[in-house]
Amino acid sequence: MRILLVQSPVGRREKPIYPIGLGYLAGALTAHDCSGIDLSLVDSPAEALKTKLDAVNPDVVAVSVRNIDDSSYPVTHWYLDSFGEVMGVLGKWKGTVIAGGAGFSIYPERIMKLWPRIDIAMVGEGELALPVLLDHLKGASRPHWLRDGIARPPRPFLDSIPLPNYSIFPASDYPGKGSVGVQTRRGCVFNCAYCTYKSLSGNGFRLRPVEHVVKDILEVKNQGFKSFMFVDSVFDHPRNYYRQLVGALSEIENIPAWGAWMSESVPLDTLDDMFKAGCRWVDFSPDVITEKGWKLMGKGGSLKNLWPVVKQAREVGFTVGINFFSASPGENFFALVEKFVFMTKARILLGWGNTFINIGTIRLYKGAPLAEKLYPGEELFKPVFYRPRGLADLIVRAFQAIRRRRR
Repeated sequence: MRILLVQSPVGRREKPIYPIGLGYLAGALTAHDCSGIDLSLVDSPAEALKTKLDAVNPDVVAVSVRNIDDSSYPVTHWYLDSFGEVMGVLGKWKGTVIAGGAGFSIYPERIMKLWPRIDIAMVGEGELALPVLLDHLKGASRPHWLRDGIARPPRPFLDSIPLPNYSIFPASDYPGKGSVGVQTRRGCVFNCAYCTYKSLSGNGFRLRPVEHVVKDILEVKNQGFKSFMFVDSVFDHPRNYYRQLVGALSEIENIPAWGAWMSESVPLDTLDDMFKAGCRWVDFSPDVITEKGWKLMGKGGSLKNLWPVVKQAREVGFTVGINFFSASPGENFFALVEKFVFMTKARILLGWGNTFINIGTIRLYKGAPLAEKLYPGEELFKPVFYRPRGLADLIVRAFQAIRRRRR
């Protein structure tokens, strides 16, 4: 069959991010004639899609929706507006439409109701499931996990999925630091109250074989990408796997520069090993600044590790990002002030140009523990935020307005 993989447009100019989910699907569709188009890269997505449909004449179009909105407060960008443009074009097309992706998988029923042109919703991971669905479209029996147009396949063991095909989207379209992702694990063992990782990918880590990750990186390098980002929820857990992986990375000759999301409890003596293995930037997400907030947010490890690990990471030579929320359970106006103080202290003492602090706001999504606690049974499709109040809200609004003007 002829399959067209489509990354849904974002509806504004953003840093291009490689559609790694579609890369994995392409790697699994070697028995089919597969092509791709990333509509987030073009100025006129509808026209570009029409042109691609005419050129490829596919039997199936599979559309990926990475996010439904940008989670930004107080000004939130709604990505599904541009997804609607895609559905408008496909409304006049006669083949089968399959939709999926991380953002889509949180709200499949709602999005299918809004756009009934979608024939099949793929919820979760599709590398092993999509080929089965294609066989079903050709006449094979219906898989038991496909009901009422919604596919909810079991999560695969990661040693069983094919390697991603990075060649389907040219590297030249994705310049800049970390624009392409490499994945080493799925799921998460941590319990961060705002996070949907567990509802999407499971309650424990499913690890890819280290040799598969190395092959990915060699292919990223061969395709011409100058850097990459590990897209895992956290890179340094479980510890034995982390150490084994860093050791394997250190053996790759001329490895592209890379970055990763880290926990605050990462052993300090391993940061130098990461740097020697090619890592050049790391991000931390403490999210909160008080011990009470840390406990109520379900964070693992200890908040006491934050400053030592940030300081050590800068001494090793990393560019460091630290992410906080403007408001969270157990924290008040004074906690917000502490976060701004931390931001100022870190940038002045550790390097203004290489230490970055982001203060965002919790967007509550269905499936996240905090959302289920505060809004039990509610859909939360339209943006709902756990936001600061009073003077704290005014400060956050002013801070975000300054950031938008600078961008």
